[in-house]
Amino acid sequence: MGKQKFNKGSLVRVAKNLGSSMSHFQSDCDAIIIGSYADQFGGEDVKSYTIYIKGSGETSWYNEHQLELIEENRSDLLENWKKEKKKENDLHSNLDWIFENGQQVLKSADGATVSSLAKCLGVDNLWGSNGEGFVYYQNAMNILSIAKPYLEKNDKNGWLKFVEEKFKKNITLTV
Repeated sequence: MGKQKFNKGSLVRVAKNLGSSMSHFQSDCDAIIIGSYADQFGGEDVKSYTIYIKGSGETSWYNEHQLELIEENRSDLLENWKKEKKKENDLHSNLDWIFENGQQVLKSADGATVSSLAKCLGVDNLWGSNGEGFVYYQNAMNILSIAKPYLEKNDKNGWLKFVEEKFKKNITLTV
């Protein structure tokens, strides 16, 4: 097993260019190392890392060559970032905020918002049984499509009435 380049709690910079196979991953940002594959699951892979990206959350598997050390031992930042993210998620999952910001939600809804709308429909798992990203995306788009007329009008009460009367019993998603 090779030597691990980054340790848990290290502050790193994610490269701007991650390569074509990871072009959909977040890049050019700061992150904290959660651990290598070996740290988390055993084995010998010390070149793949789970990281916590500032403002976004935890994600896997970034490669060693895509990360640059800024500073060791910055778990204190991780705790602050998690608190900030929780505060943001609490705001964006609040139905009052969602319907006050309907147009913004329709342009770029975050996970907390979609999850809150889904829960109104009795859906707790947007990821499906295998945790697939494309299933999450498809389900999120379905949720937003259902909520669109109410979001466009900033009509929280209409949404809640719709959910209560029609949708809790008849929802069909790709879960």
